[in-house]
Amino acid sequence: MNPPARLRLFAITWPIFVENLLMVVMGLFGLWLTSRISTGAVATYGLVNQVFGALQIVFRVVSIGTSVVVTQHHGAGDEAGAHAVARTGLAASAWLGLACLLTLLLAAGGLLALLNLPSGLMPLGEPYMRWLGLALMFDAVSMTMIAVLRAYTHTTESMKIVLAMNLVQILLSVPLMLGVGSWSGWGLEGLAIAMALSRVAAIGLAWRAWREHLVIHVRLPDWLRLARRPLSSILHIGLPGAGEKVAFRISFIISMAMVASFGQSALATHAYVWQAVQLVTLFTNSVGFGTEIVVGHHIGAGRLHRANQVLWRATVWGFCIMLACALASFVLTPLAVARAGADESVLRLVGLIVLIELVLEPGRSFNTVVTSGLRAAGDARFPVKVSMVSVFLFGVGLAWLLGVHAGMGLVGVWIGYAADECSRGLTMLWRWHSLGWVPYARRARRRILAHMRSEA
Repeated sequence: MNPPARLRLFAITWPIFVENLLMVVMGLFGLWLTSRISTGAVATYGLVNQVFGALQIVFRVVSIGTSVVVTQHHGAGDEAGAHAVARTGLAASAWLGLACLLTLLLAAGGLLALLNLPSGLMPLGEPYMRWLGLALMFDAVSMTMIAVLRAYTHTTESMKIVLAMNLVQILLSVPLMLGVGSWSGWGLEGLAIAMALSRVAAIGLAWRAWREHLVIHVRLPDWLRLARRPLSSILHIGLPGAGEKVAFRISFIISMAMVASFGQSALATHAYVWQAVQLVTLFTNSVGFGTEIVVGHHIGAGRLHRANQVLWRATVWGFCIMLACALASFVLTPLAVARAGADESVLRLVGLIVLIELVLEPGRSFNTVVTSGLRAAGDARFPVKVSMVSVFLFGVGLAWLLGVHAGMGLVGVWIGYAADECSRGLTMLWRWHSLGWVPYARRARRRILAHMRSEA
C-alpha cells in the first residue's frame, strides 16, 4: 500500500531543502558582510562560528530526540503522547539555551584563547561571542519548535518560518553591522544582535503555528516543567543522536585549533571553503531530515518493510545528488573565492581542498542519510560508537599526522576529514544492510503501544 501523500519522501524533503538553503545563504551572507571589514574579521567569524555550531549540538539533544519521538507517536496515532513530548522538548530547550548564554557570557575569552585565536583578533572575537550567546538562547527554542512542525510533516509551514526569520536577519544585519550614514555600525556584534532578534521572530511564528496546525497550546508552566516520561524518551534518542554530532564537533574544534596554528591565510581559507561545503551538503542533509521523518512514521506504525524501502531509495538519491554537487563545487568554488577578493595563497589552498572534496562528499552522503534512518528506527547508539572511534582516529589523528607532523598543513587536515566521513558512511551502510536496526524498531513500536494502552 502506498503511503499517504504527506508521507512521501520528496513532498517532505523539498521544503526542508529550501530551509537548509536559506540557512546556508545566511552563512554566506554573513561571510560576505564580514569580508567588507577585513580578512581578520573573516578569520574571527569562521572560528567563533565553530563554537556556535558546537553549542548548537547541545540543543540537538532535545530537537533530535523530540522530532524522532514525535514522529513515532504521531505515526502510531498517539496524539496525546506526541503533544506531551513536544511540550517537554520545548521546556528542555529553554533551559539549555539559558545555560549556553551564561557559559558564553562568562567564558568567551578563555574559549577563544583555547582555540588559538590570534591575540590581535581578540577585541573582535570576545564581544561577538558574547552576543552570540543571546542568539543561541533563542535559537535553542526556535530549533525545537520548528523540529516539531517538521515531525508532524508540516515542512512547508516550517520553511515559511525559516524564510521569515532570515528576512528579518538580513534587514537588520546590514545597518547594525555596517552602519547607516555617519554611524559606522557595530561590526560583528551587530551581526549577532540581528541573529538574536530574528530568532525571537521565529519563536513567535512557530508558537502561532503550533496552536493553529498542531493544536498544541503552550502555557507558562510548560516552559518550566520537565515531565519525566517524555523527557526520558527524548533523551533516549537525543543523547546518542547528538552524541554522534558532539564527537564530530569536538574533533572538528581540535582540528580548527590545528588550522589556526597554520596562520591567518589557512583560517580564512577554511572559512571560505566551509561555507561552500554547506552549499554542497545541504542536499544530502535535506534528504537525511526527510528520511528521518518518513522512516520514523513508518516505524511508529509498524511498517518496517516500508521503512527499509524508503531508506535505500533515499541513500541512492543522496549519493547521486552529492556526487553531482561535489563536481560543481570543484569548478565553481575557486571562482567564487577569487571574486571575493582572496589573495593568491588562499586561492591555491582552495583549489587543493575542493579536489579532496570529490572523495569526501560521497562518503558523507552515506553517513548522513543512513544515520538518520538508524536514529528514526531507535538504533541511535551504534552511530555514536562508530563516530567516537572514527572522528578521533581520522578527523584528529590522521589530520595531525599529515597536517602538522608531515607538514602538509590545511591539505593534510582535510584528508583526515575525508577518511573519517568515508569510514563512517560505509560502516552505517553495513549496519542497515545487516538489519541490526530491526530489534530497536520493534522495541520502539512496543513502547508506543504500551503508552497508548496506559492512557486509554
